[in-house]
Amino acid sequence: MLQDMYFQYRGACMMLFQQEGEEFSFRGTAFLVHPDGYFLTAGHLITDNHDLMVVPADETEGFTPIRTETVAPIPVEVRQLDRERDLALLRFKEEIDISMPDHVIGASENVPVGNSVACLGFPFGYYQIYNQLIKKAVICSKISSGNETRIFLFDSLVHDGNRGGPLINMHDGRIIGVVGGRFELQEILSRQLGKTSDLPIKTDVSYAVSIEHAMELMKKEGLNVI
Repeated sequence: MLQDMYFQYRGACMMLFQQEGEEFSFRGTAFLVHPDGYFLTAGHLITDNHDLMVVPADETEGFTPIRTETVAPIPVEVRQLDRERDLALLRFKEEIDISMPDHVIGASENVPVGNSVACLGFPFGYYQIYNQLIKKAVICSKISSGNETRIFLFDSLVHDGNRGGPLINMHDGRIIGVVGGRFELQEILSRQLGKTSDLPIKTDVSYAVSIEHAMELMKKEGLNVI
């Protein structure tokens, strides 16, 4: 099952870079969500400088070397940005022939606590290691934040490079969320509840914003959700 998820989405899941002068800096993960060249990613990865690029994964079969060489980015633009929900919708700047899985969008209400999920991304991109990794996890909670953003918590501690990647329901192979990163309880206490704690709080869980919030951005763009 995990192998099926990997081969289904590996070509649609790409590295996100930002251009700064002549340099390209890794930002995280983005993934194709519409055949017209639209991507989803985490909103906090988008800075005021919108010179953004994506880079497809190496789809070489078998063992692949650790990737440290220069990459060849493809320009994308920000089409919709929701800072409050931490989501961004991007699009290729130029027309590019692409292929992607059909019916990729799932339904969050069909995903109970205890459901198996997978996340796909580039966890070590900040270290110029561009290998794509897939991880299996279990939904351990479904919460609503102070601004009524629906969030999945899952029991896998993702690395920073996975931020912006897809959270995939292993039951039907559809995307149910956009990975935001590690679940930082101190930040939640401060931002959502107005509380602080002097004690170090470490968790071994991560979070993803539920896909229906991303669907709202797609509808604003006039896209048919598939």
